[in-house]
Amino acid sequence: MIIEEDTQMDAVIGRVDLGWEGIKMVLKQKKGDKADRVILDGSLKGVAKAGRLTAVMGPSGSGKSTLLHALAGRIKDDPKITLSGRRYIDGEEVAGDSQLPAAFIEQEVNFFPHMTVKETLDFRVDLKLGKKLSKSEREEVVSSLMDQLGLSKSANTIVGNAKIRGLSGGERKRLSIACELITGAPIIMLDEPTSGLDSYQAAQVVETLRKLADSGKTVISVIHQPSQHVFGLFDDLVLISEGKMMYSGEVSTVRSYMDSLGYGCQRETGTAEHVLECVSRVNGGGAEEKASHERIERLAKEARSHASDLVVAATEDDDDDKAVSAKKKKKPKRKKYFAVMHHGGAGIFKQFRLLLTRSLDEVVRGKGAIIIKTVQQVTLGLIYGGIYQLGLTQASIQDRYGLLSLIVIGATNMATAGTIRSFPKEKAIVSNEIASNMYGTLPYFVAKAISEIPMIGVFQTIFGSIIYPLTGLQKGRFKNFLGLTTLHVIASEAVGLLIGSVSPTSDFALALFPPIIVLNIIFDGKNIAEESIPKALRWVNKAGLIRWGFEGLAINEFEGLTFEAGGPRRGPVAKTGMDALDRFGLGGRTLEEIVRAQINIVGVCWFLSYLGLSLTRQRFAIMRDP
Repeated sequence: MIIEEDTQMDAVIGRVDLGWEGIKMVLKQKKGDKADRVILDGSLKGVAKAGRLTAVMGPSGSGKSTLLHALAGRIKDDPKITLSGRRYIDGEEVAGDSQLPAAFIEQEVNFFPHMTVKETLDFRVDLKLGKKLSKSEREEVVSSLMDQLGLSKSANTIVGNAKIRGLSGGERKRLSIACELITGAPIIMLDEPTSGLDSYQAAQVVETLRKLADSGKTVISVIHQPSQHVFGLFDDLVLISEGKMMYSGEVSTVRSYMDSLGYGCQRETGTAEHVLECVSRVNGGGAEEKASHERIERLAKEARSHASDLVVAATEDDDDDKAVSAKKKKKPKRKKYFAVMHHGGAGIFKQFRLLLTRSLDEVVRGKGAIIIKTVQQVTLGLIYGGIYQLGLTQASIQDRYGLLSLIVIGATNMATAGTIRSFPKEKAIVSNEIASNMYGTLPYFVAKAISEIPMIGVFQTIFGSIIYPLTGLQKGRFKNFLGLTTLHVIASEAVGLLIGSVSPTSDFALALFPPIIVLNIIFDGKNIAEESIPKALRWVNKAGLIRWGFEGLAINEFEGLTFEAGGPRRGPVAKTGMDALDRFGLGGRTLEEIVRAQINIVGVCWFLSYLGLSLTRQRFAIMRDP
């Protein structure tokens, strides 16, 4: 089902041809090092035609995926990279900063694992077409996509991932295609859609692409070592090696082409296997490496010669009205195209509602994580309850401080580390969705932050209900205890979100975790006197997670207590809870101050996390003129 829009895309919805020429990409090396690395050499020229299935093939590291990303406008922006060339839609040159009106499917596509196939498609259709179509029409789009991609039988199956059982690899690939077809883009571009699949699943995926091409789509796919059956499903072939064009033409003629150049093969050898051997360099030195180098250079020269006859841009004779302006004669008209039609998408409030629902569903359906966290809270509660038996002796003052400190440090570690481990994985999914303009960073982040709060409250209630009666903490203060620990965990997760949002990888985020925790423990309010803190680090003391959590629990616990003067002592006698608080300089604090400080930490971390996500969102390189 194609959704037509009142935008500049009207001109290209339907059957379109994609042409390109002079695609060149160079990676600059550091000064003093070897010469700049040429990834694509500028000889690449070709056309992917509507109704035809085009394969991009080459040895590993040849630049085939780079070519596809360059054509789609998906090369990540990097000051070390220079990208040039020209792209054409039906012969009209496309602006260098445009993403094509294309469905682009990456090699690895991640989904939220606990959503079903139908829920995944419903979510995306609501976001992309929510303003344009009624609910019944959106349901029709989803049903049509599932039928078209052979997913109807799996509609209520969760997507899953490497750890959660769900769709098969082939079904997940077809779901990724379905997600990108929602807006009815006329071009479909895929980066190695058969990687990681067995031969049967690979054939199913390519047969699906064959059907899409037969329906009028322009389909271009990077394919790696296809079987002869899969290779035979393609119409056209773009063959590259070492960033150079080796062949551009029909699949049916590539074998005879190689034979005409003296690179024939035995009849029993598959065409796909043979052409890859022809364009692969042999390493190890000697005559074989020299021969392979000469073969690649000759094929590149022949391909450039044949490409001169290939027409990718509209000429003056192609104009229907024969009225070409002088300006157009000098330079082709450059049009802008966009892969996503913004005005058909959902507004910010609907984005927030849909994102919040998805986040809450993911939290609630993650039964494994819920069980693990429940076991953690129960186990810790029983351990603390089995060790600490608090009374009103002088020794119990130290026991209370020790217990409260352990509670806060443990909660900080688990909440921060858990968020750091999980958030970068979600960030990888979300970054692609935001880059595709499905929704904004702000509604996503607010929904993400809010969705975590209910389960935090549940886990802290479980923990508190066990530890409070077992250890003998002050009666009548349980609600405050519960509120303070919940707020502390929210603050700890906010710090984890901040670390995760600015970190490029999970490993980098985990590397930041230990020094941050150590600083928080040092400045927790009892390991160093406030007046002894170096001036340059006093801000750490004011922003200390563990400090505010510990002080809040200490004030809540000690206020109103009266201690026995006899028995073993730990320093001067503290007759009241206020005396005990004064030992650590906490006598002048109030719970209101503590709560404000924690809320400030949460607010600042959330704001900085939002900025971090916004500033680290994907940006793509602009294709310059050759």
